[in-house]
Amino acid sequence: MKQKMKIAIISDTHLEAKPYNLSEKQQDIYNTFIEAIRIIKKENPDLVIVAGDLFDNKKPSFLSYYYANFLSIFSDKIFFIEGNHDLGVSEFFKALGIEKKEIISLKNNLYIAGTDYYHNHNVIKEKIKEIKSKINPRETILVLHANLLEVMPFLKEEDKYISIKDIKDFKFCIIAHFHNPSLLENKYLIPGSLERLDITNQDERKLWFLNINEFNEIKPYYYIIPTRKIIQTDNKEEIMKILRIEKLKPIIFYTGKPEDIKPSELILFERKCLLFKIKRKVEETIDDLLNTEIQITRENLEDMILNFLSQFEIDKKLKEIFMKNFSNIDIAEKELEGWINDFERN
Repeated sequence: MKQKMKIAIISDTHLEAKPYNLSEKQQDIYNTFIEAIRIIKKENPDLVIVAGDLFDNKKPSFLSYYYANFLSIFSDKIFFIEGNHDLGVSEFFKALGIEKKEIISLKNNLYIAGTDYYHNHNVIKEKIKEIKSKINPRETILVLHANLLEVMPFLKEEDKYISIKDIKDFKFCIIAHFHNPSLLENKYLIPGSLERLDITNQDERKLWFLNINEFNEIKPYYYIIPTRKIIQTDNKEEIMKILRIEKLKPIIFYTGKPEDIKPSELILFERKCLLFKIKRKVEETIDDLLNTEIQITRENLEDMILNFLSQFEIDKKLKEIFMKNFSNIDIAEKELEGWINDFERN
């Protein structure tokens, strides 16, 4: 008789990240990770999938290793892939006694298969084809860390994304990298990040599981993970409401008229918020995000910008400036200032 199974999914935890350069936010990330470990232990799954970006960079601190080491609780159950921020994380898992595998066999003639992140997504597509040549995709749960066109529809260059048509033959797909969680067609799961990492992460944070019954039918479900709010608003009443109901001091970016805030209100907001900032220009928000979301390296800066553009409503002219430069320059952090200057002149 076939057996039931349960799978837990962790992705984009970005241990070590320090959003907005706030130590409290860095600790939020560690705390959320431990809460996820607690829930997973309680659920007692048959397998734990770590879908990339466990760490925020390739050389984590001792503290990040300390927290990540709690995964050793599930050392005989872990399947992992590498994300764009933690390429080389295999050495960490090897120290836990966990060998990297492209394909593993589950109960009931099911398989788990995955491939690491590659900046050139054509490589990912080739890896997917290789997997399909080895096992039946209709009996396989595929795990990726990649840009998915269906949630980033403005992507034009084929080496920058994969699409559903590339993975439609698989029984179920887990696509990490995009930080806002969603489930498409009840088959394509974007688990999202466990913690709110920047202003674009407005959705609830979710820890996902898969229930697989004796007929190999897959049913996703999740736990809501309470996290600190990061809000952008031009409404003072909304700010007051947030301050009344939130247990954790929020991060708030006010985009209304600065003169509308009374001195007494400003004192209150700064006291009750972890960070309160008045922002009048959308390009300032972009500049702030790119410099504080997570630690930036040249190789992942472009992906960060693309991810940002897909989730945040920005001025059309500024978007044109970004996209025009993607195809003809070597993107580097220093050039963003020039793009913003172009926007202001126009």
